[in-house]
Amino acid sequence: MLKVLIADDQKLLRESFKTIIENNGDMKVVACAANGREAYELCGEFSPDVVLMDISMPLCSGTEATKLIKSNYPQIKVLIVTASDDESDVFEAISNGANGYILKNVGTEELMLAIKSTFHGLQIMDKDVFRHESFNTCPKETVKVQTNKVAVNDINVIITDREMEIIRMIVEGKDNKEIAASLFIAEGTVKNTITTIISKLQLKDRTQLAVFAIKNHLV
Repeated sequence: MLKVLIADDQKLLRESFKTIIENNGDMKVVACAANGREAYELCGEFSPDVVLMDISMPLCSGTEATKLIKSNYPQIKVLIVTASDDESDVFEAISNGANGYILKNVGTEELMLAIKSTFHGLQIMDKDVFRHESFNTCPKETVKVQTNKVAVNDINVIITDREMEIIRMIVEGKDNKEIAASLFIAEGTVKNTITTIISKLQLKDRTQLAVFAIKNHLV
């Protein structure tokens, strides 16, 4: 069961997100926070897998809370869910370690996909946020966002360089043993990575993955 913590200063939104998430059978909301400081403290108590973090909150903002959480609980993923597409908010959130950034006008299915993708290590950026020219050209040392992205149900899913290597080899027709030998990693690691990629891209098997990669110009 994927454990989620919701941090938002608006009670109605907290309750709405909680209802949406718990209608999904494999997720559970373990706690809700009304500000960033409370979110940080609850992380220590409940050890959530993913925190849905608003930015504008009293006492401690979402970006400040993200820095605290990632500094002390690096295994916890933080997904910013906010109404702000301001470039400075995006820069600060990602620089402080946020694993993704989406806007509150996202649909229910997109929200579920974003949470699951964030949990599995994919960096999620809302398509409207990613359109900022200065954001796309910002130096990597300032904003740690990878450039391998593909839209899945209107959510930009970020694919790591290692995942891209494996996708390319799948397209080339290599099996797990050949991929493992080429990358000097365990065959089991290859298998687990492929399973994660297929799941997060909402595909059924490696054949669909190869077709998807070609159609979306990933290779």
